[in-house]
Amino acid sequence: MNLRTRTAVAAVLWSMGAGGTVYASPILKLTPSPDLVGSPGSVKGWGFTLTNDFGFIEITAAQFCVNPACTPSTLGTFIDFISVFNDIIVGDASAPDMGTESEPFDALAKTGIGSFAISTTAAGTDIGQIILTYNLTDLDPSDPNAVTLDTGLTVSANASVSTTGTPEPGTAGLIFLPVALLAFGRIYRKFRS
Repeated sequence: MNLRTRTAVAAVLWSMGAGGTVYASPILKLTPSPDLVGSPGSVKGWGFTLTNDFGFIEITAAQFCVNPACTPSTLGTFIDFISVFNDIIVGDASAPDMGTESEPFDALAKTGIGSFAISTTAAGTDIGQIILTYNLTDLDPSDPNAVTLDTGLTVSANASVSTTGTPEPGTAGLIFLPVALLAFGRIYRKFRS
């Protein structure tokens, strides 16, 4: 069955209320690892590989939430690169050059799923998941003949953020500079007297 026929069948079944069973969810893999480890004050992030087997998916947003209630992390701030900087569309494997999309994390180029800025006072581990929200269409969403099959669908992957015990060198310098100045001042006053 070709893509156009599968899409037409899916649209008919979807309108009859059988939409949830017509297509499988895409598969999300976080790269290079789902588990970020960084020192307080550092910025880390997730790249991804997304595999799609039906229609075209257009990723509209990403979030990192802590289980079980999908709350924001207490260790820092997640910045969604996808909804702000990138337009990611993945067609199924029958489309030319489609089926899988991979993008490494790069904080400067703003590629990947997003970045996580670990707070300078953070300590511990937050275990949760990355959740991508996407829309499903039968053709590339930029095609004027594309039919939207569903919106607001999600795909997720387990993820975590952990802190190491020491701050980044720049942060450590900011913390120890006042102490060093006080010590220098005392030594200077002692020799001057």
